[in-house]
Amino acid sequence: MEKYIAHAWSRVSIPDLYLHEEGYYIAKFDTIGDLKDILYRGQYTINGRPMILKQWTPDFDIKAEFLMEIPLWITFPNLPMSYWGNKTLSKLSSAIGKPLFADECTTKKSRISYARILVEANVTKKLPTKLTLQEPSWRMFQLQVEYEWKPQYCIDCMKIGHGCILEKRVNKEDQYRGRQK
Repeated sequence: MEKYIAHAWSRVSIPDLYLHEEGYYIAKFDTIGDLKDILYRGQYTINGRPMILKQWTPDFDIKAEFLMEIPLWITFPNLPMSYWGNKTLSKLSSAIGKPLFADECTTKKSRISYARILVEANVTKKLPTKLTLQEPSWRMFQLQVEYEWKPQYCIDCMKIGHGCILEKRVNKEDQYRGRQK
C-alpha cells in the first residue's frame, strides 16, 4: 500500500498510514490541502478495484463503521446552461446524495459538455440514472445521471464488492450445467 500511495499520491506529502485488521487504512495527511487534493482529485484503483476514500470524523468508530455511504463521482451529460449555477448543481446532486465537491472544469465552466460532481451516496439503495426536472415554464424533462463507478452491494451480508444472491445464482447454474453433462 505504501508503494502505491507514494506513486499515486506523489503530488502531496506522503501521509502516515495505519492498517486495521479489518482491511481498512487510515491516512494522516500533513495538511488539509493535501487531504482535499487526494480526496477530490478522482477515483483511485488498486489491481482494478476501487479505493474508497472517506474523510475521518470525530464520531468515526472503525468497529461499528459500515460503509453504506461512499463518495461517487457523478456526471450530468448535456446539462442545459441554465442549470450550471452552484445552487442548482447542489440541488441536482442532492437527489443522488450529499454533494461534496465539483471538479475544477465544472466550477470554472471550462468544459460544458457535462457537469462532474462528487457526492456521498447511500449504495444500499438503488442509484438513479435519470432525474425528472420541471422548468419554470412547467415543461418536464429527464436529466441523465452517469456514474464513473457504481459499487456492487450485497444485501445478504451487507458488504460492498460482491452479491451473494448473484453468486448463488451462478453456482446453481454451474451445478445445473454439471448435471446436464
